[in-house]
Amino acid sequence: MGITLELSNFIAHLSPATLPDEISHQAKRCLIDWLGVTLAGSADPSAGMLCAVADELSSGGRATVLGRGRESGLLGAVLTNGYMAHALDYDDTYNPARTTVHGSAPVWPVVMAIGEHRALDGARALAAFVAGFEAEVRIALAAGPAHYEAGWHVTGTVGHFGAAAAAARALELAPEAVVNALGAAGTQAAGLKGVYGSMGKALHPGKAAMDGLMAALLAANGFTTSDSILERKHGFLEVFSGDSNPTLVTAGLGERWTLADNGFKPYACGSLTHPTIEGIIQLRQQHESRADLIAAIEATVNDYVSWVTAKKEPATGLEGKFSIFHCAAVAAVDGTASVRQFTDERVNDPDVASMRARVVIVVDDALPKDAARVTLRLTDGRRLNCEIRHNKGTSAKPMSDQEIEAKFLDLASPRIGSDAAREVAAKCWRAEELPDIGAIARLCRGGA
Repeated sequence: MGITLELSNFIAHLSPATLPDEISHQAKRCLIDWLGVTLAGSADPSAGMLCAVADELSSGGRATVLGRGRESGLLGAVLTNGYMAHALDYDDTYNPARTTVHGSAPVWPVVMAIGEHRALDGARALAAFVAGFEAEVRIALAAGPAHYEAGWHVTGTVGHFGAAAAAARALELAPEAVVNALGAAGTQAAGLKGVYGSMGKALHPGKAAMDGLMAALLAANGFTTSDSILERKHGFLEVFSGDSNPTLVTAGLGERWTLADNGFKPYACGSLTHPTIEGIIQLRQQHESRADLIAAIEATVNDYVSWVTAKKEPATGLEGKFSIFHCAAVAAVDGTASVRQFTDERVNDPDVASMRARVVIVVDDALPKDAARVTLRLTDGRRLNCEIRHNKGTSAKPMSDQEIEAKFLDLASPRIGSDAAREVAAKCWRAEELPDIGAIARLCRGGA
């Protein structure tokens, strides 16, 4: 049996009863985090542009566009919700050595739209999300570092498979139809790193969600594609990667759950910058070091940091999210790196710009992506040192349920009100009991 068919069988037969309790709970953590970052992202001016496009894509089926006080056609809704989920770069991140994937952004929009349209119960919705997450992350692991280093935005490429797998599970497609859904998704896969620091990056999970849903709907109506899109000659893994390992797609499938290692972001920027941010904040708090006392910041980091987040002089908030220099500067000046630190105004603040000029990056290939060594050199000659072995939010140093809910309430309350936000959080934590997952989407509709 080929790996595409083996994966398709897994997707088609995954049921709520087969999910370990801890995986079902992790899916709920992903749900509440995804809702929070999407609702916050709905306030971004670019979300209005996506709504306008969604209107052009409207069809008979309708689904909620979160936080915008409106509905749209299914394809338009998942496009917009997928975009908004990643607009702030604050969404969950699966970040092992071989790859980096924002797992929820392309998948939950599809599950929520189908769930709302077809009154899918919460248990089946959680299972559909898990099917999508496992598919996208396993394919990303199989594609390996060469896929990432070539310039592909992994969330955009493998997100197509995740969205298609989730839709196929939610629609209860048979294995042969799931194969065709994955084939239709794979041939649409795209997303380039060249647009990092612009609106284009968040378009990737939005487009992945839309294309994956369309792929599953095509398959549900008899559309056929390749039956081995992952492993065949000129298939996804051969074309998109120079060091792929196809066996990783199905190794331990149904026994070892990659979702268990998913991470959540305490800071609203690229995950590679988080160890440095955490180290600076920790030193700042421990030694009560004011920004005006800091003469220089030195961060020793993984090699990826030096080229993925290398924007030394960002001009916009979006560019600031991919500038280790800006991230370090706001950590030193503001003592945080939340949504407000990544506005155009904050990026161009003279105090922040002055601190950016004092940041020096040193590469240590032996450091993993979630580690950093930080030194603050003070004006009085003292040197303060800190080592972050695993940054907050990773699977090695996870955020608690309470921290994830607090993040959600902070992000969601301005868009839907604090009472509705608390009700949404309560429903998310008992999602498996809901007769209709769409109840959550409707509570998150918000105003215009």
